[in-house]
Amino acid sequence: MNRRQLLAGLGVSLASPALAQAPLPMRIGFQTGEINVLLMHAVESGLFQRAGLNVALTPFPAGPAMLPALAGAQVDIAWMGEFPSVTGYSSALPIEILFMERIDFTNVRLSVNPAAGITSLSTMRGKRFGIAIGSTSHYHFLRALTQGGLTASDVTIVNLTPANMPPAYTAGQIDGAFVWEPNIGAIERQGAKPIATTRSLGMITGGVWVARRAFTGQQGETVQRFLGAWNTAQAEMRADPRRVRAAEARRVNMSADEFDALVAGQSVQHPSFRETLTADFLGAPGQELDSRLMKHLQGIGTFLVAEQRIPALPADWKGLFNTKPIQQYLAAHPG
Repeated sequence: MNRRQLLAGLGVSLASPALAQAPLPMRIGFQTGEINVLLMHAVESGLFQRAGLNVALTPFPAGPAMLPALAGAQVDIAWMGEFPSVTGYSSALPIEILFMERIDFTNVRLSVNPAAGITSLSTMRGKRFGIAIGSTSHYHFLRALTQGGLTASDVTIVNLTPANMPPAYTAGQIDGAFVWEPNIGAIERQGAKPIATTRSLGMITGGVWVARRAFTGQQGETVQRFLGAWNTAQAEMRADPRRVRAAEARRVNMSADEFDALVAGQSVQHPSFRETLTADFLGAPGQELDSRLMKHLQGIGTFLVAEQRIPALPADWKGLFNTKPIQQYLAAHPG
């Protein structure tokens, strides 16, 4: 029996050199009020462990709460929406976006109470809406008002956290809400009907992985192992979506059928790493400023300045994206 046969008999993989090395620590922040399919699958199925990572998850109620943790080096990488990433970068936090984890076409929805007489965007005048001020929810709602020929003064905006929108709807305190899953789904299960989505408004939204610049620069091998695990999670998602969704379905206390319906309502796309380096996402190397995502984030920055959520736009947007780790990963895994 040769060495290869002996190792195979002992269950040792020759194709996974990370297993023979000490696991590298990595601290990941995630949002409890969001849907985290690939992350929870990677954790529960052992993908991170097999990639040679010792991952510690830290839960946060929302994206903005992660910014102090990133600033204080309490987490290394965090999954968040576009708004906190722009807020943090504009506030001079040393952070950067590594890639867009997902793009959502219908995850963020404006759903309304049919009994309130709202049948379209133009019939919202005088009604009350749950909105998370300064967030994707707010940004979307202002676009919906414009398309309906209305302004913010034509409606009553009730500033609520996403988790407080379903009970406010139940109590009759709002006539509708513009928010994302799982809270918009909870409102719709009470009879609310969607009248607008990200797609219908001609907008984009999704989630991005944001890292501390020092972590990316100093822990390159850790980042590469993370990307390897994530690439595997994406492949397994394409091969067997229901199996990959199972961990997150358990976390949010839903049956497999209920969770499949939730995901169907999101219309989610998970860009591959190669798609990440195209104009639709972070852009080809050297062309990041011309990418669709960059222009989207710059629009968010303008909105946040107008809403006085940030004092000014960044002097230089170039540092917001760092696609070098993905370029390195693809060069090492050309297949």
